[in-house]
Amino acid sequence: MYNKFFGFKEKPFKLVPNPVYFYLSKSHEEAMAHLNYAISQGDGFVEITGEVGTGKTTLCRTFLESLNGSVEAAYIFNPKMGPKQLLRTIIEEFGIQTRSDNTKDLIDMLNAFLIKKKSSGKKVILLIDEAQNLNRNVLEQLRLLSNLETNRDKLLQIILVGQPELSEMLNSHALRQVGQRITLSYQLSPLTFNECKEYIQYRINIAAQKSAIKFDRAAYRHIFKYSKGIPRLINIVCDRSLLTAFVMNQFKISAQIAKASVNELANRGQTKNYGIATGKWALIGISFLSIVFLVAAFFQPIRETITARLAGQDNSQTHVPSQTVADKVETKDAAPSAEISDPVEKIKAPPVKNNVSAVSLAEYLKLMDGRSSRQAALMQAMKLWKTRAQFTPFLKDIDDDQTYFRLSAKPNGMFIHRLETDMAFIKKLNLPAILEFYPPGSSSPGYLTLTRLDGDMIKLTGESNTEWIVTDLEELEFYWSGVAYLPWKNFHSIWGTIPTQSYKDSVITLKFLLQDIGFQNVAIDEKYDEFTQNAVESIQAKYGIPVDGYVGPLTKIILYREKKSFQMPQLYESR
Repeated sequence: MYNKFFGFKEKPFKLVPNPVYFYLSKSHEEAMAHLNYAISQGDGFVEITGEVGTGKTTLCRTFLESLNGSVEAAYIFNPKMGPKQLLRTIIEEFGIQTRSDNTKDLIDMLNAFLIKKKSSGKKVILLIDEAQNLNRNVLEQLRLLSNLETNRDKLLQIILVGQPELSEMLNSHALRQVGQRITLSYQLSPLTFNECKEYIQYRINIAAQKSAIKFDRAAYRHIFKYSKGIPRLINIVCDRSLLTAFVMNQFKISAQIAKASVNELANRGQTKNYGIATGKWALIGISFLSIVFLVAAFFQPIRETITARLAGQDNSQTHVPSQTVADKVETKDAAPSAEISDPVEKIKAPPVKNNVSAVSLAEYLKLMDGRSSRQAALMQAMKLWKTRAQFTPFLKDIDDDQTYFRLSAKPNGMFIHRLETDMAFIKKLNLPAILEFYPPGSSSPGYLTLTRLDGDMIKLTGESNTEWIVTDLEELEFYWSGVAYLPWKNFHSIWGTIPTQSYKDSVITLKFLLQDIGFQNVAIDEKYDEFTQNAVESIQAKYGIPVDGYVGPLTKIILYREKKSFQMPQLYESR
């Protein structure tokens, strides 16, 4: 619809795994390096995992296209089949002709094929996409195929690519024989903010003949916040933004256009669901856009008015969020003004208490130093937990923020759990959190500690003890990346993840804890039985986290929260 208007030879954000559009982020580059290394070393089993939409299938196809004539490859992208059907599919992918349906005959034929390729100096690989759909019997069949070998080398290399559930399967006790054979594994990460911008421009450059389309920096932020760096979601929102810009006769994706597209997708449940809209909703959306297009086409004055207004908004340097709570307090009785005041001005509200004053979030972020904010945020969180903070100097040189928080908190008797979430869940937990922000003009994040919730007012603390950063939900969500680090204490020393990787005494301790919070019928023994699992799942359901019965860090946090006697800081006074 909009290709000719923007000068594209094809749509740049189509949801197909086209290797031509493969953007080599740092994570994807490392995954490719792992695959190439595995091929060179002849490793038996390789595992690549990544969340839905992170580009696993595109990675697979790009990797297969990069192979030279010395490698023979079979690619299976729909592994929902039984062991014998999988074996037949593998043989067909390698071009082996057979009418036999006997498992032994099929294995013998595959073995003969592999030996022939080995003698000719070729390597043979089997790449299985969506491998989280493999059942236990099929995985056992793959284990047996991995036994095909000479005295020195494996005849078949098996690469499993799938969602994170694949790792959980391979780490299970039942599949330990398969899991132990994984010699190399890697997990794909979402794109960073800078990579998100480069990804968008890269796809446009590939599709463009002579495109003049531009994205505002604030538009990039809306897209990144919505997508959380997931390429598939970036494609969805960018495609919608281009369509909106086309209808409005715009050659620039402004913050307003990107935000409108994000809101439309979010209202359809796209944030919760990585899939494409259903046919019903797609039809409604197309109908709506068609009406807008007709209005724009036949009512030129209206279109010119809209264009002029958007052009005026695009000339501003940043998106102007709604007033913060502190701004509203300050201007409550003021007369209306012809101009909107800059929200990053120093708030002139009276001191909040004693010598503590309030500043706006936007103002604070302009002056924030990302690296030093890590220690300051963690220190503020330690104070709330009434824990004396001691920091090892050499840790400040650690680049990875999650590693920094984890290693810095541990000597102080604290743990850090990273999660991608929203304010509704943090409010439900009612625990302080270290929030990740991207200050304007910065490509690296900074951190502030969420200290207090007071109605619509959100209070954060930074490096200074003499001021609070005061904001509201709309402004917070504009700057917050959605990443939070939860400091917590393991009060009862429940170690590992129950039931997969834990000690027997941890199971007993868990059961005592469940009794304390109301599950009186839990039997105190070392068995993680069905009743105990159901109790855990009911707590998980209450807090809206994945109901899987596994007791990991987040489940431990909410279990400790449920026991009211623990001294845990709160964001607000709970009833």
